[in-house]
Amino acid sequence: MIIAVALTENHLRAFIDMHFGRCDWYGIYDSVSKEISYLENPNRYLDEGAGCKSVDFLLNLNIELVIAGRFGVKVVDLFKKNNIQMAVSSKDQTFEQIIKLVKK
Repeated sequence: MIIAVALTENHLRAFIDMHFGRCDWYGIYDSVSKEISYLENPNRYLDEGAGCKSVDFLLNLNIELVIAGRFGVKVVDLFKKNNIQMAVSSKDQTFEQIIKLVKK
């Protein structure tokens, strides 16, 4: 499973960002290969449509689950249409903690 996590920074101890489309980074974790990577969010400073464009950005990575502090209505609709699971996490969770939960 490939998981994308909205993050405030680009390291394992980075916290979950509360805003999916405006986060600074996406942490990507592949639960099969155990690979971790970080992608800078190219849409975070857009005047409008940051969430929807970020959905398109992540869909190209074949993700199956996205985790963030919250998702906008349009983003939820797009992920549902593409059969992508979403999970909401608290801002005090770190990328490392999310990965440990996924490994269980």
